[in-house]
Amino acid sequence: MAWQPALVKVYFWYSLAIGVTANRLVNRRFFTSKLTRTYVLVYNVITLVGFPIVLWASEGKFQVKMNYPVLILVTYRVRFIVAYIIVAYTILSRGFRDLAFLEMDPLLTKLYKEETRRGLSQISGSLRLLFYLKFTTIIWRCCTDSVFLFYAADGYSLANIVRFLFLSNCYNMLNVVSMSYFLSMWHVASGYECVNERLEKLSKSRPSRRGLKELHHLWSLHTDLTQTALRINRIYSPQMLASRVDCFVFGVVQGYWGVFFTFDLDTPKFCLVYGTMSYLMSSLDYYLIDHLCDLVGKYQNARRDAWSESRWTKESSAFVTYANSSKLELWTCGLYQVNRSLWFDMISGVLYYFVMLLQFHLALQKA
Repeated sequence: MAWQPALVKVYFWYSLAIGVTANRLVNRRFFTSKLTRTYVLVYNVITLVGFPIVLWASEGKFQVKMNYPVLILVTYRVRFIVAYIIVAYTILSRGFRDLAFLEMDPLLTKLYKEETRRGLSQISGSLRLLFYLKFTTIIWRCCTDSVFLFYAADGYSLANIVRFLFLSNCYNMLNVVSMSYFLSMWHVASGYECVNERLEKLSKSRPSRRGLKELHHLWSLHTDLTQTALRINRIYSPQMLASRVDCFVFGVVQGYWGVFFTFDLDTPKFCLVYGTMSYLMSSLDYYLIDHLCDLVGKYQNARRDAWSESRWTKESSAFVTYANSSKLELWTCGLYQVNRSLWFDMISGVLYYFVMLLQFHLALQKA
């Protein structure tokens, strides 16, 4: 399990390098400095100014390659306008997210202490699988997008290499920005799992003063976890909404382009495989987020039926009443609840608008 802290450190260092956050993760604590704030501010300004210029130049080169249908050019422009708007919002809201992270640091530190007390090796296989799958999708998306941009570059001059690195970092900003939300919720889920396991053991023991103290501690931790989850969700709701819009637009455009470049042009198989895998990994990435939010709600509202059979005191009765009346629901900007059914709704919407684009494409060809 030593890979977990290492992967998280690498993620935060890369997020700092591309301007997603000004925080550094040191010994499982978040720190910021004048140097990191200055660097990220300068890099963000360069991104805000330079990204649309590079996208405009890329669009010009794309148009001169061949005489594409009008709908391909329209979707190309829409895709990158949406990408720039979301990158701009990510940059402009960075300070708020950084400040919120520092304010939540004491609560996250408490969660780290509970995990250390519990032992990382005891984290359930489902949470470990989610952790490694999420990092796999992020690494895959960042690396393959960068490789494809490098492959599509017109020559390998210094200017093209700088353009390639800049575009790679801008696109990767869209890929990694939701990872902070995932990691925070993952620690909350791990904390709930720890609380539930210790409560299960406590319910099977005899009533004692030590057990009562442990119950109060776990009750307090359960409340802190719920408040932390709600606060994290409230902070990241606008960002997650923006990222999901980007994922939706990307899915529709990618599907339409996939059909066009597969049947209307002689496209290299490498590009077709890249496009297919890129969409599948993007979909899997958001499925993991939605699945994790489902797990957080499930762990927070775990059933306490065993308490009535083995241990029932005034304190345990009060805790069970509290737990049954504090169901956690994670909403994004009050628009929709984050769970796995949301992912299926999003995929259905992507397919619907993808078919609409194909119908427009066929109609324009006949016109």
